[in-house]
Amino acid sequence: MMNSEAKSYGNLTDNDIQEYGKLISILSNRMISNKSVAQEAAQEVWLEVLRSLPSFKNESKLSTWIYAIAKRVIGRYAENERRHTVRFLHDFLSGKDRDIPDDTADVEKDLWIKEECDRCLTGLFHCLTNEARMAYLFRDVIQLPYPEIARIMDMDEQSIRKTLSRSRAKLRNFLHHECRIYNPDSTCKCRMNTLLDTINLPAEYQRIRDLGKRVSILLQANEILPAKNYWEKYSLMDK
Repeated sequence: MMNSEAKSYGNLTDNDIQEYGKLISILSNRMISNKSVAQEAAQEVWLEVLRSLPSFKNESKLSTWIYAIAKRVIGRYAENERRHTVRFLHDFLSGKDRDIPDDTADVEKDLWIKEECDRCLTGLFHCLTNEARMAYLFRDVIQLPYPEIARIMDMDEQSIRKTLSRSRAKLRNFLHHECRIYNPDSTCKCRMNTLLDTINLPAEYQRIRDLGKRVSILLQANEILPAKNYWEKYSLMDK
């Protein structure tokens, strides 16, 4: 955390940097499968925010302004990500069982399995268009209100609601049949099935579902793995 003598970033407080840095990192990681590219995209958002701060006139909420920049920057990176068909995902998930790499220490096994499943979840959401995936993440993961998402996405609120309704239905249907951590009773043939049994990851998701009732699976996943904040190095460099 920056102390009181740290460099000031205009309208941004240290709390802003910590809060939005974490959320922009989540957004970038879910929009972009390649983690190094996701980190680069999130850090470019930070640089764009800094460059644009002098022009921010408080005509909108700070969050709306930051997320609008994130939508533009991360969306540009995400254009190079492959769009998946449901058939491709089904065939991929039913492929040869995964094995833990020989160089993975026993103490890291649980984390490796969770990270692999997390990558898979991000990949599954690539069956949505970039625009639909971005709207879904803003609503069900970052949990922004519909009017703010509409302003960020430059769409009317009714269109946002329709897009989210269709996206949720498509994802629920697919995940119900193909993902044991979404539906522990699923009869899926996921390549991670055997490894999931070794750490009982579906039970971890079930505990969070029981606590939060109806919660996005990606929101649950953020609670399973250590949080990333790609802005953090910038907020610490001037301590």
